[in-house]
Amino acid sequence: MTDSVDKKTYTFFMPGEERIYFRYFHIIAMILLLIVISFQVVTSQTTVEDAVVTGLIFVSPVYFVYFVFGKRFADFVTLDFDTRKVRFSFSDERGLIERNFQDIKKINFRFYLTFVMDDARIMVKRPQNKKEVFRLLKNAFTVDVGMFGGI
Repeated sequence: MTDSVDKKTYTFFMPGEERIYFRYFHIIAMILLLIVISFQVVTSQTTVEDAVVTGLIFVSPVYFVYFVFGKRFADFVTLDFDTRKVRFSFSDERGLIERNFQDIKKINFRFYLTFVMDDARIMVKRPQNKKEVFRLLKNAFTVDVGMFGGI
């Protein structure tokens, strides 16, 4: 989390490795599939067809998780307390989306900060200083810490 000089604007960033993972997911999945196929053909002497089926079974759950959650992750989220706006930045065609504070129904405060709105759920990685961030967010939003908040 970063803050500006006047302490009225806060930005939460997605870690670089997670941004790379989502940006190049299809390439990573294809390489993983080829590795599984090659490993199985070389080590267990199976046919290529059987190795492809096993590789697809291995990679399919990863694709399922990506398609369910992949569009929810923002590169960074900026909270502007002066204008009472939230800006979500994406690296894909969505670009920059701006919402008012009152559009946010609640924020799920778990491993990721999930901004819950009527039409979307947008996630960003929760920073290390969770107590400070929790205090900041609970003053402006409804924050749900879940069953095991630990704050």
